[in-house]
Amino acid sequence: MVVVISAAAAALLLAAVLVMLIAWRGSRGVYDDYLQPLDEKQFHTKKYLGIGLWLMQRFPVMSRVPAGFKHTAQRYENNVRSKVGELYSVEYQDYYMQIHTATRWLMGLLGFFFLNLFALVLASGGDWQTGAVMVAGSFFAAAGLPLLEDKNLDSKIEDRRTKLRIEFPEFINKLVLLVNAGMTIPRAWEKIADESKTDSILGRELQICMADIRAGKPIEVAYEEFGRRCHIKEIIKFVSVIILNIRKGGNELVLTLQAQANECWEMRKSAARRLGEQASSKMMLPMAIMMLGIMMVVALPAILSIMSM
Repeated sequence: MVVVISAAAAALLLAAVLVMLIAWRGSRGVYDDYLQPLDEKQFHTKKYLGIGLWLMQRFPVMSRVPAGFKHTAQRYENNVRSKVGELYSVEYQDYYMQIHTATRWLMGLLGFFFLNLFALVLASGGDWQTGAVMVAGSFFAAAGLPLLEDKNLDSKIEDRRTKLRIEFPEFINKLVLLVNAGMTIPRAWEKIADESKTDSILGRELQICMADIRAGKPIEVAYEEFGRRCHIKEIIKFVSVIILNIRKGGNELVLTLQAQANECWEMRKSAARRLGEQASSKMMLPMAIMMLGIMMVVALPAILSIMSM
């Protein structure tokens, strides 16, 4: 049985290596310009995404899904696409969807490779049972790691929305102050956008909004798209108030904005509270390890003395 498992693991490992080598040779120098805009801090596998792009183009999975599952698969893919669009803007949705798909291919291939490598090492050492489990697990890894990459989008979106909830109340306060000082909404918006930091998510969204306006897009449309990109109900509600005021006018704008500011500060408190709860839950494991260490230090002398009696 050891020989059988070792041979199976070696064959699958060789197949994974051959696929990686063929994909690497086929993608070398082909996708450099295509991948150039990506930030390596955000996309850690940028150097190897050409392999994923090559595999994605050679093996179009969606076109080979059985007819009975095609509708479900397409709906799932559209859901992933909408998440990608929220993270990287709708304008670049197709580009980043291809990057995400390439990442899925790369993660699945690497998972398949490493599990078969571990299976070969274990089976060669005589532990064929664990090796057999890892051989079987390599197929699940090839399918599961891409799904895990999709799941990772949810945490990125939640992180993005939390940062927007924390940053947005300050924006409203600045807007209220400038409007009270006599500025119009578009001029106050422009001033805040120009002074915003580019490393801030809200700042980037404000600057994208201003770039759209300067490019000739109507103000109401640019503001509405800003609200959709943020994808937070409080911000969408705020944008609706601004657009309504621009279209119809009104003398109660400042009071409405102040009420919105109070609502958004509550939103910020709630977001900060959630971050605190997450931080405290993350601290539980280190604290448990420390407690275990302390208990071992305290109890070990007593145990050793009992054993020596």
